[in-house]
Amino acid sequence: MNVHEMKEPDAGEALTPSQAVSLLPNTSVDSIRRWIRSGALPAQKLPNGRYFVRRGDVEALLSPALPSAPSSVTSSGPSVDGVLPGQGALL
Repeated sequence: MNVHEMKEPDAGEALTPSQAVSLLPNTSVDSIRRWIRSGALPAQKLPNGRYFVRRGDVEALLSPALPSAPSSVTSSGPSVDGVLPGQGALL
């Protein structure tokens, strides 16, 4: 294969869950299907029941998302009542 035959991957390229797994390290086909069913990974479902995902959506899973800090948290130390930020979710 020469350089002219190679093409850049298209972000809109449709992939099966099996093909999507090859782009994500340490991920199973079952995980991809679970993400599709939960809505975490957008997909198109064909009349025969098969799913296709866009390459761009799969590649987006590889880039880390920055956590959004709630506006009510102003410092990283304990609050007045001695509860650490995020600890309320555990109680």
